[in-house]
Amino acid sequence: MEEKLNGIVLGGVSYGENDKILNIFTLEKGTVSAKIKGVKKGGAKLKFAAERFCFAEFVFSVKSDKRTVTGASLIDSFYPVREDLVKFYCAGTVIEFIKRFEIENIVSADMFALTVSALKKIAYGNDSPRVALIEFLLSALKTVGYGLNLEGCHVCGNHIDGRIFFDCFSGGFSCENHKDGFSREINYATYLALRNVEDGETVGEFNAVRCLRLLDFYLINKPEEKLNSLKELLQLATEEE
Repeated sequence: MEEKLNGIVLGGVSYGENDKILNIFTLEKGTVSAKIKGVKKGGAKLKFAAERFCFAEFVFSVKSDKRTVTGASLIDSFYPVREDLVKFYCAGTVIEFIKRFEIENIVSADMFALTVSALKKIAYGNDSPRVALIEFLLSALKTVGYGLNLEGCHVCGNHIDGRIFFDCFSGGFSCENHKDGFSREINYATYLALRNVEDGETVGEFNAVRCLRLLDFYLINKPEEKLNSLKELLQLATEEE
């Protein structure tokens, strides 16, 4: 049976001498695995289709629920992410998030749209790729049930002015009067920057890095997911300071 799916390559592992097994996030079927033959040979026709970030319409031969890539029509390679380290790690974080949170063969059209939009903004946008990544993470976390509550104090509901605390277990922020033993004080500018990004506004690079550090802390402690590309991105920012 032949099957056509629109998908983004999340990664792949070698199989045999010249083949690979790809992990592909598709619009129609969620994440799927598929063998692609001969792509490690020089000049292989489908070599592009085995590259991470490749967005294409894939043609599969399906037999006994196992897929083999037989063709692919490139939609976008997001090539600029390969020419800039910040873009590369931002795009890598998006891909790793999908690999950690999307369940095989479970359709998530909203997440697919978020992923394509984020990769386009990171690769081609005029604004900061770090801000595009923050925007993606805020929306994606909400989609998978781990959204941050940025609407004032999550205990009393009042506007927060002054010292502010983040509770990574609830994903909420609190005022000084309602902090608890699990809360971590953060810079108020970080909270404002997160709100600005959620509202579609841009923020400076310094505050963008602060936001990403907070999101990294949250991912490690709440859903307990460590995204290696995000760690590399933050390390790069430390080296630039």
